[in-house]
Amino acid sequence: MKTLQVLSRLLHLKTVLLGVVPFHFHRSTLTLELRRELLLYCCAIVILGPTGRFYIYLTTFLRMRGKFIVAFYSALFIELSDVVLLIVPPCCLLYRHKQVKRLFVLLVKLYHNPAVSAFPFRRWFRTCLLFNLMYESAYGVNFLLNIFQPGSTFHLEIVNLLLSTALSQLSKSAVMLIMYGSGQYLQMALVQLKEHLLLGVHRSTGPVQQETLRQLHVRPAGWMQYYGQLWQVCEILNDLFGVPLITYCLMTLMHLTFICYVMLTKVMVEWHNFSVVQNVLAGVELMWTVFELLCLMRIVSTFARTREESLKTQKLLLRLNLSPMDHKLKQSIEVFALQTLHQPIEFTACRMFTLDYTVLFSIAAAVTNYLIILIQFEMAIEQ
Repeated sequence: MKTLQVLSRLLHLKTVLLGVVPFHFHRSTLTLELRRELLLYCCAIVILGPTGRFYIYLTTFLRMRGKFIVAFYSALFIELSDVVLLIVPPCCLLYRHKQVKRLFVLLVKLYHNPAVSAFPFRRWFRTCLLFNLMYESAYGVNFLLNIFQPGSTFHLEIVNLLLSTALSQLSKSAVMLIMYGSGQYLQMALVQLKEHLLLGVHRSTGPVQQETLRQLHVRPAGWMQYYGQLWQVCEILNDLFGVPLITYCLMTLMHLTFICYVMLTKVMVEWHNFSVVQNVLAGVELMWTVFELLCLMRIVSTFARTREESLKTQKLLLRLNLSPMDHKLKQSIEVFALQTLHQPIEFTACRMFTLDYTVLFSIAAAVTNYLIILIQFEMAIEQ
């Protein structure tokens, strides 16, 4: 348990230093306290990293360029857009710090709710920690390969560019961890609720057991109130994470389009003009971009599975309503089923589209279309 406490404190400290969480955590009362000085620090960090990266990139590559080509214009446009796309998600969480605090309060209530058994906190924490370690380890390998590539010389501008990029990327990693952890928490809580519903019905053999089960449904700290809290958490998550998810999807779309364009028009066509190290770095960059997309899809799939668990709970209640049982218990289950119908747990990106596995295919289709356009521009310039 002490190891878990140390790791959770280190994780909280890291999110504060990276400019994502402006709260002081009181472990004795399980509350968050907003610190104005931390809020100002977080705003400075999330703005400094992307803007410093673009300034160094612009001043360095304008001196190193040979001629204006489509690849140069595309890279410059992507770097300029990254300034906005990297600043928006953490600033969105910082601006809505009251909702973040409300979300934390609701999660604590779910943890202490007597309607279900103890929440599997260790398993949840290990899952979130593994996700964060995988993402940052993959980026660390990419970062080290760019610095210690054979035959490279250390330029101060390149080192500063990589350091500012690392700061921005780690802030992005912290935001993705918060989104992933919140989705996993809600999914595990829904699974627990479904298991308790099944277990309770199997034990409702007599009138006394059925009355006890009915009380578990309708009492102040019962299953219906527990589901209502889950729905409130879902609404806050939709409000908080809609803009960050759209932003990161757009960023991944642009990066994947550009790196595929470079691979198709430069590396694969003129591979003999590049050194082995440059070809390897281009392949590593492609793999990193694909890995980043897969991590983003992991978050989306968590939200999709949470919606599936909610639909399973709804179908379970409708199926239980057909079983022979006491009239009062049957009425309680009907009310619970109506609650799940009117308060569906589903995730959308700013109410524009549902977060499910079709997002991956939409990104793949968009990358293909933009690749065709860029390659046509390249062929027109060469002619």
